[in-house]
Amino acid sequence: MRIPLTIISCSLFFHALSANGQMKKNQSLDKKKATYLNARKALEQQDSLMAFDASIVLTQEEQNAEEKLGRLRNKMLKDYRENHYFPPASYFYRWEKHMEESQLFDLLKKMPKGGIHHLHPVTMQDYDWIVERAAREENCYVYWEVDNNSFVKGQLGFFKHGQQPTGFYPTKELATKNPQFKTELLDLLTFDNSISNDSTDIWMEFEKTFQRTGKFYKYQPIFKEYFRVAIKNMIKDGLQHLELREGLSFTLYDLEHPEGYYTPDTTIQYWKDLENEFKQEIPEFSIKIIHTFLRFFEKEKVWQDMELAFQLRKKYPEMIKGYDLVAEEDAGNTSIYFLDNWLKMDSLQMVYGVDLPLYLHDGESNWISNDNLYDAVLLNSKRIGHGFNLFRYPALIQKVKENNICVEVNPLSNQILGYISDLRMHPATYFMNQGVQISISPDDPGVFSYTGVTPDYWAIYLAWELDFQALKKLVWNSIIYSSLNEKEKEMSLKALEKKWAEWIDYVNSELN
Repeated sequence: MRIPLTIISCSLFFHALSANGQMKKNQSLDKKKATYLNARKALEQQDSLMAFDASIVLTQEEQNAEEKLGRLRNKMLKDYRENHYFPPASYFYRWEKHMEESQLFDLLKKMPKGGIHHLHPVTMQDYDWIVERAAREENCYVYWEVDNNSFVKGQLGFFKHGQQPTGFYPTKELATKNPQFKTELLDLLTFDNSISNDSTDIWMEFEKTFQRTGKFYKYQPIFKEYFRVAIKNMIKDGLQHLELREGLSFTLYDLEHPEGYYTPDTTIQYWKDLENEFKQEIPEFSIKIIHTFLRFFEKEKVWQDMELAFQLRKKYPEMIKGYDLVAEEDAGNTSIYFLDNWLKMDSLQMVYGVDLPLYLHDGESNWISNDNLYDAVLLNSKRIGHGFNLFRYPALIQKVKENNICVEVNPLSNQILGYISDLRMHPATYFMNQGVQISISPDDPGVFSYTGVTPDYWAIYLAWELDFQALKKLVWNSIIYSSLNEKEKEMSLKALEKKWAEWIDYVNSELN
């Protein structure tokens, strides 16, 4: 049957009309989508301009390296998702070995990292070295009985024969008689996966590790070698500048001289000797000391220590750079408890003719009641140690930005000590996006069973999905916000630029 032409014409007319209407609808939708995507892009751009790394502009070589390293990272993330397991979301010791065997770790190990802002010197050392050295040292003893009010099992010290306290045994003798002694001692000195399962108070166990090693590294005949080895390990990890939280009130000792023979000046001179020794080969290498005391002492005792710090700052202004109070923040005195001390610092400044900048440990807490960060900001702390709970205080965040205060972030320390479990949720990502300047430090790597700061960078590169701008800014901040003077910073940054360019070439040659 033939269809009439008029019907065909009408059909074609209505089809064309419908198609035209659909085309207009599609054009309208396309226009809406374009408007939406432009608005979205504008917001993304606004966010990027607010971020802490907005000033960083990458070279073409850096962009190439970012693309290659990013591909490696994205492949790792894809594999983790498919396996339903993301290492930095779980406890460090469950993935430490996996990390060390990864190509990403090898690449980041070689990355120049500038400096470390937050490091307790006794924990710089590879603790295997401590155990091996203790096991062969004459006059080295270890407390090898149940903890009591005076000593904890594994506590090391040097004594003349017959003068050791009850419960202390020669380490050489124990190492000879017990094949497992060194392993057992290392377990006591360091953390591993069992600490999260066995410890009801992780800070109590943490502070015991300092008690165990404190009299070992302060033994004068061993002090320089202890840190010579530790510094070599730090340099191998890509570091050229170290800022140490060092308690100079706790002086060195030996078995030939009475207590007090060695003064804080001795310790400082040894640090200067070590710095000069390494400068012979690495001119940009530097060490600075932030004098520390314990926050659980009474304000009168802290005041005496502050006066000592001023005296040392006057004598060694090139080495002593500031003051801090350390130890568990939630268990110790609040920062405002020492308000009279802080407000009277100007009197010491007048007496000694020097300033003493503050670098306060504040905000290392999950408790809402911990508001020490108000004091860190109001007291013009040059940097803030940890600052973990800064996210709770929007007005303080603004002040931190206005005052250009750098927050010393310690990712793995925060996880190991129980402040956060999944590093993807670390508040530092919020700080960075808000334009707060941060740096990355390991805090106490030896106790945590690693050396340097590469494990921290490995974890955050994955967990925070950092781009090269952020990675570079973190490294540069370690020098920019250091306590180096302007001339020292210029020299250090120049050396860092050269090392960074060499690393970029290495990444580009190693990765497809």
